[in-house]
Amino acid sequence: MDKYEYCQEIIEQSSATFYKAFGMLEEKRRNAVFSIYAFCRKADDAIDVHNDIKIVEDLEDKIQKTFDGDVPDEPLFQALYETIMRFPSDVRPYLDLLNGMKDDYNDKPIKTEKDFDEYCYKAAGSVGLMLLPVLASESYKKNSKKLKEVAIELGKAMQITNILRDVRDDLQDRRVYFPDEIIEQFQVNIKTLRTGTVTPEYKSLVENYIDIAKEKYNVFYDNLKLFDKDAILPTYTAARFYEGILDEIRKDGYTNITKRHYVGKLRKYFMLKKIRRELKKRGLSK
Repeated sequence: MDKYEYCQEIIEQSSATFYKAFGMLEEKRRNAVFSIYAFCRKADDAIDVHNDIKIVEDLEDKIQKTFDGDVPDEPLFQALYETIMRFPSDVRPYLDLLNGMKDDYNDKPIKTEKDFDEYCYKAAGSVGLMLLPVLASESYKKNSKKLKEVAIELGKAMQITNILRDVRDDLQDRRVYFPDEIIEQFQVNIKTLRTGTVTPEYKSLVENYIDIAKEKYNVFYDNLKLFDKDAILPTYTAARFYEGILDEIRKDGYTNITKRHYVGKLRKYFMLKKIRRELKKRGLSK
């Protein structure tokens, strides 16, 4: 199997949202995004699926070698090497992601909002930085501080969305990603939540984090011009599709914690038509 076909298969099977959105990119950018996604998926599965810190350490060693030019003879790293040659970048975000996986493995406590923010950066803000050289190549060359802030905020918004979507699964795995001080502030009873019972206190906590996530999505929407013009439609689409999960949670009234919310194909179809009109009106697409 070709190295890029290998990466494409991973994103196609793991994320219909990202596959559909970034599939609109021209070939070189598309292959680059798919290779970065494949790396992130491998890192995530190392803990969520295999719970094996050795896989994380192996990925850490191999990504550093890839950036050093000593590329492992594996499709993923061969694809990533071509990606960083075409779109020069920094290894730091990749290492930050893996460091977040180590925190997860070691059950590093999330006590404060600062801890939560750091967790969201490592889990997804780092991915925003990985993608910048591909999706905002011109601005990235200028080392735009603002651009990096925007990418990190988008990543954090998506991670908060993940957490709200996956509460049921995380609770079953005995994981709680909401910070202790916020759980206490909203007086949420985690034991009650684990039974599947949704309380008014939990609804208030969820609404709080939906508002925070939407603020972060808006930071990205307000700065679309920082991204390469031919990358705006796919990136904006990915963000809108993902934000749509929050709308599904709201529509459900926060009452069904046992349901995994998602944006259906039909809604995505109509959303994409609206997205195209919005971008055309703003002069950001043909």
